[in-house]
Amino acid sequence: MNYLKEYYKEIQKGNIIIGNELRVVLDRLIADLDNPRYTYDEKPGQIRIDFIETFCKHTKSPFNGQPFILELWEKAMLQTAYGFKFKDTDLRRFNEVILLIARKNGKTTFVAGIDLAEFFLSKGGVDIVCASNTNDQASILFEEINNMREQSKALSKANRSKKNIFYIYSPRNKNKIKKLSGQSRNLDGYNIEVGCIDEVHQMTDSKVYDAIKQSQSTKEEPLIFIITTEGNVVGGFLDKKLEYCRKMIKGEITDERVLPWLYTQDSENEIYSDKSSWQKSNPSLGKVKTVHYLEDIMNKAKNDLSTRLTMLCKDFNIKQLESGTWLTFDELNNETKFDIEEIRDTYAVAGVDLSATTDLTAAVIVVVKNGKKYVLPHFFMPSEVLQKRIEEDSVPYDIWARKGFITLTEGSKNDFSKVTEWFLHLVRDYEIRPLWVGYDPWNSQYWVDEMEEAGFTLEKIRQGVYTLSEPMKQLEADIKNKDVIYDNNPVLKWCLANTQAKVDINGNIQPSKINSRFKRIDGAVALIIAYAVLNRYIKEYENMQS
Repeated sequence: MNYLKEYYKEIQKGNIIIGNELRVVLDRLIADLDNPRYTYDEKPGQIRIDFIETFCKHTKSPFNGQPFILELWEKAMLQTAYGFKFKDTDLRRFNEVILLIARKNGKTTFVAGIDLAEFFLSKGGVDIVCASNTNDQASILFEEINNMREQSKALSKANRSKKNIFYIYSPRNKNKIKKLSGQSRNLDGYNIEVGCIDEVHQMTDSKVYDAIKQSQSTKEEPLIFIITTEGNVVGGFLDKKLEYCRKMIKGEITDERVLPWLYTQDSENEIYSDKSSWQKSNPSLGKVKTVHYLEDIMNKAKNDLSTRLTMLCKDFNIKQLESGTWLTFDELNNETKFDIEEIRDTYAVAGVDLSATTDLTAAVIVVVKNGKKYVLPHFFMPSEVLQKRIEEDSVPYDIWARKGFITLTEGSKNDFSKVTEWFLHLVRDYEIRPLWVGYDPWNSQYWVDEMEEAGFTLEKIRQGVYTLSEPMKQLEADIKNKDVIYDNNPVLKWCLANTQAKVDINGNIQPSKINSRFKRIDGAVALIIAYAVLNRYIKEYENMQS
């Protein structure tokens, strides 16, 4: 059976949904079946399909011990990779396959099956490599291969295959399956027939790929499978590979030896509005990966940034950077106004983000009242840089200054004494008393001394992930629930809109401006610092309020 044609028919009927990038590739492959430059031989792919489905079994719950029956998309990809040949030489056309697929679609199991098929079906004396960025990741694939081998009585017979601490090998034909990673001491000396590189999204360079490619220089029919999900490494190996593939898809370059097989969404919006589109990046949805898993994580992502970034990247192959958009405009926009008299004679907490020259200096107070957080922000900027900042940022700092949102200080550097004066003004004129004022200790000593002499209690809040993650997540939830009333202050609103969230591997976040077009996030940082102070003294603050 021609599984490429069968797969294409199911797509044409609407029974299978794919994204536009894969559709373009499949359209061309179907046309190439009639291209006189190529022949299409079903047998090389079919023998590998038959091997996997006959001898290989699943090793992971909930499918442990069950025969490995390939999905139609897997059969189509395998048969395509091995089936196209150049008519004049009868040699295999493709020497490189790039499979981009969302997590939990059976990717590692698929790679393990390919490697085992090559191990037992290849001629003698070849190396089959399972590679990845790190030793640990390569070991995951290697152990999956070995577990699958041990599941089969036929494959694990001592005269057919054995395993030692270095590799799996065949006493009969001397074939070997080895691990390779960017951490391997020696990347040379291999004789690789087929290489499978798993999870390349963390690779910053191409040294593992280059080692495999170089070792295949004497092969007439070399083959590399690159199988991965999306990642957040900018400018790394995967970015360059996908850029190359997408130029091929757009027709900007021609490379008949590379087979891109990309399961991608056509837009981010469609994943929220159309569940059927989820299949575009999840071809095994409903068979391996469950729909309710995606529904659950989608619900969590609505209220948690780190979950949202991971979901878009790993479950839908939409590239995310380390710093992603923190809040949408609809989420942060709150036009509710309040009169400062409403918070007269109250206790508050405060946060300050100081800057010397280029950025705004921001100070905010937060008053908790009737379940809401009333936020009063104020900003400071050197008068001599005003016009330059207007031109750089294309925002009306001059108008904001005239309306009283920004205090201009003399010269080219911020005068932090003006910040002290603002706090004293709130105490004297409105009896709003900040119990604790949070600040980042960088570049602040003389101002700290001045504030303490004026009777304020200062709290060091260092700008780092461990200090700011939880306050930032709490602020995010409050803003989305419209519990933060910031008097529709345009400067603070602009700072919130500029703020990115840098996410670490554990899901912790901190404010960032790396990927923001505008670099002014000082108001947001000051507000997060105020939340950090509130977290630190929440019981004491509540007691003072009662």
